[in-house]
Amino acid sequence: MIRPEYLQTLFIPKEPGETQPTPDWSRPFAILTAFNPGGQLATEEQNKEQNRLLRQKLSRGKYTKHKVDAVSRDWTHTEKSFAVWGLSHSAATALGLEFGQDAYFWVQDGTVHVHSCHTSESRQVGSLEALLRTRGDKPTRHLYVIQLDPQVYQDSRAFREKNPDYRAQQLCLYVGTTVLSPEERFAKHQAGTKANRYAKKYGLKLLPDLYQNHPRLTANNYAEREESYANELRLQGHAVWQN
Repeated sequence: MIRPEYLQTLFIPKEPGETQPTPDWSRPFAILTAFNPGGQLATEEQNKEQNRLLRQKLSRGKYTKHKVDAVSRDWTHTEKSFAVWGLSHSAATALGLEFGQDAYFWVQDGTVHVHSCHTSESRQVGSLEALLRTRGDKPTRHLYVIQLDPQVYQDSRAFREKNPDYRAQQLCLYVGTTVLSPEERFAKHQAGTKANRYAKKYGLKLLPDLYQNHPRLTANNYAEREESYANELRLQGHAVWQN
């Protein structure tokens, strides 16, 4: 049986460089790992050693390979892997069994399938294009909103100019993102540590109802999403500062 988690896997290829030239993704290839043999969580050192042995085996076989991280959809689990060109299905199966794996991935014509190492079962996972990620796609940042003292609107010309459509019955807000928890970041604003001047001087409290249902953001999208959300709040009549 192919475990459901295989069908929820994303792939992060190593960035090309002098030691990792850009691979030819158009040719059929397998994706193999040696991590967590037997489906049991191994220690970091055990996985590191198994990964070294697999890399050594592929090098001795003179296979073209490229480092790939296989990650779960929620990014909580990562397994070091290799994209390998020149393997047959039988050879990929044999390597999988040698390193205690239940399955391996096979990519052909832009489509990813997972193949059992124990039976003839295979399942389609999706298109390679849809499953490829970069490290910048990892969700690491929280959106947060701080309620500001409305006095900020009277005190700051820049704040007023940023919010010409502010309605007096609405709130004055600061919108930001952070790799910390919103509570930790708010405390740093209050303490003056890498603080925004408005959040430090006029910050009253966090407003979880305005951000707690937002998904975590990535290094690739947090700036755009932060600005977009600030504009959404302005359309509701709030006065918002966002860096």
